[in-house]
Amino acid sequence: MPAASPWWTPDVHADRRGFLIGRNRIQAALRGFFAAHDFIEVDTATLQVSPGNEAHLHAFATQAIHHDGSTAPLYLHTSPEFACKKLLSAGEQRIACFAHVYRNRERGPLHHPEFTMLEWYRTGETYDALMRDCAEMLGLAAETVGATQLIYRGAQADPFVAPERITVAEAFERFAGVDLLSSIDRSGETDREMLAETPSRRRAAGCRG
Repeated sequence: MPAASPWWTPDVHADRRGFLIGRNRIQAALRGFFAAHDFIEVDTATLQVSPGNEAHLHAFATQAIHHDGSTAPLYLHTSPEFACKKLLSAGEQRIACFAHVYRNRERGPLHHPEFTMLEWYRTGETYDALMRDCAEMLGLAAETVGATQLIYRGAQADPFVAPERITVAEAFERFAGVDLLSSIDRSGETDREMLAETPSRRRAAGCRG
C-alpha cells in the first residue's frame, strides 16, 4: 500500500470501502433485474433548459456560453423525469435510469445536494407492478450484500417479508394522527385551512394531556 502523503491518507477511506463495494454490487444486481424484465437503461442529459415547475424543488443554475460569446441559462436537472417521459412519448415501453441529480437548498442527514436517483417506468401497467418492483428490489439489494435486516436509527425491517399495503389516508391516520379524508368536502376539494390546523390541534391536545 502506498505511504501516506500530505494529500492522501490511506486510513481515511479504509472504513468506507465496504460501503463502496456494497453499493457497486447492489447497482450491478439492479441492472440485472431490469435486464431480466426487458427494461432498457437510458442515460439522460444533466443540463436542461428549464428547472421545472415543482414548488418545493430548487435547481442549480448555470449558463451556456455560445461560440459568439452570448449566454443562455441552463439548469442541473432535479430528476431525469422530463427526459424519461419524452422517451415514453416516443414509444419506449420499459426504461430505467441511474441518474446523478442535483437539488439546491437540500442538506441534512438524509439529503445531499447531489445524489444518485433510480427512476424506472412501465407503460400500460398499474401501480401494483411498481409496488412489486420495489419489494423485489429491496429484497435483491439485501440479498446481494448478505443483509438479513434493514436497520436505521434503531428501527428494523425484514426485506424478505411481503410489505403491508395501506392507503395514504390510513398512513396519515396511523403515523400522524391526521384524519385526511375529513378535510375533503362533498365537491372533492380539500379544506386547506382545516388540514393546516390539524397538527396544531394535536400538539395542543398533547400539552393538555
